[in-house]
Amino acid sequence: MSADRPAIRRLPSDEEALRRYAADLWLPYNRDLADAVAAHDLADWSEERFVERHVEFARNQLAEAGSRGWIAATAADGAADAAVDPATADVTDPDLDLVGLLMTSVDECPDPFDRPDRLVIGEIYVAEPYRGTGLADRFVERAVADARDHDCEQVRLDVDVDNERAVAFYERIGFEDYRKQMTMALDPE
Repeated sequence: MSADRPAIRRLPSDEEALRRYAADLWLPYNRDLADAVAAHDLADWSEERFVERHVEFARNQLAEAGSRGWIAATAADGAADAAVDPATADVTDPDLDLVGLLMTSVDECPDPFDRPDRLVIGEIYVAEPYRGTGLADRFVERAVADARDHDCEQVRLDVDVDNERAVAFYERIGFEDYRKQMTMALDPE
C-alpha cells in the first residue's frame, strides 16, 4: 500500500478506463460482497465475462443525467514512474492502483409526491488495505457534495442487513433506517 492519501477523482467513461475499473474495483467489490452476504453470490463466469458485461452497464449508467462515478487512486508501490500523480494519471496507467469506488445517481421526486430529491449511493467500495483509513468517509463526503451539486436534500443508500460492518459504518456517520425491504423466494412450479 502506498503511503500517499488516495486521490478521489471522476471515473472516465472511455472503454479502457471502464475495463480497468471493472476488473480492479467492481469485480473485487462484488466478490467481497458475495463473501459477506450469501444473497450476493456471483454467477460461475470467467473474470473476462464479468468485466465485459459490467463495462457496458457502467457506460450506460454514467450516460444518465445525474449519475457520476468516482474512483480512489494512489501510486502503486514500486511504481516505475515516481512522478505518477493519482489525481491526474490515466486510469489505465500500470503505476496507478485503484483502491475504491463510488457510484451516485439522482432520484428525482415524482410530481405527485412531496419529498425532496435524493442522491442515491449505488455502490461504495474500499479495498481491504485502505479500510479504516477514512477513505469511506471521504467517499460519503464526495456523495454529499454531489447531492448539493444536484440540489438534493437527502442522500440514500441500500445496505444488506447481513453486512454488519457496513451497517455500523453508515449508522456511525448519520444514516438512519428509512424503509424495510423484504423478499420472498418462490418455489419452482
